[in-house]
Amino acid sequence: MKSKPDPVRLDAWDLRMLSEIQSDGRISKSELAKRVHLSASACSERLRVLQAAGIIEGFYARLSPALIGGIISIMVEMVLDRHRLEDQRHFETAIQEIPEILDCWAIGGRIDYLIRVSSPSMAAYQDFMEGLLQAGLGIDQYYSLVETGEIQFTDPLVRSKATVNHRSLGFHGIPAKLERCFPVY
Repeated sequence: MKSKPDPVRLDAWDLRMLSEIQSDGRISKSELAKRVHLSASACSERLRVLQAAGIIEGFYARLSPALIGGIISIMVEMVLDRHRLEDQRHFETAIQEIPEILDCWAIGGRIDYLIRVSSPSMAAYQDFMEGLLQAGLGIDQYYSLVETGEIQFTDPLVRSKATVNHRSLGFHGIPAKLERCFPVY
């Protein structure tokens, strides 16, 4: 398991910048500065610091699986047969080398891990799962959830924190009736 680094203290300007670049990773530095109401040099320096601190891990393009075609996305709930630290580390290390596994989260509760798998077909997914079960990773049970359509995609890392606390900088708040559902940081 990866150890969690100490959280970095972010101010309202940092959160605003992060929210903007999450929405548009191709935004120019000058446009970003305009949107967050900072000078170009201050914005550029803050961006450099956020990247150096590892808060910004990279930039990528979000592709449309529907337009590419031939790709299905399956969420898989996994339960390990043993819960010793070495068993968890073995599983976590092994799955990082498997290209079909796009994401993996350690989960508390009735399941141990939630993974997202990409596959060209259900038959290919079934072959993949049979191979995974035979790979000696300690998987006791798994439950497949096939994505039938995306309703909403939002990277919540900044948005949930920013919308509650930083309305003064121009964030659009959440509806008042939902505000009680969100923690205040």
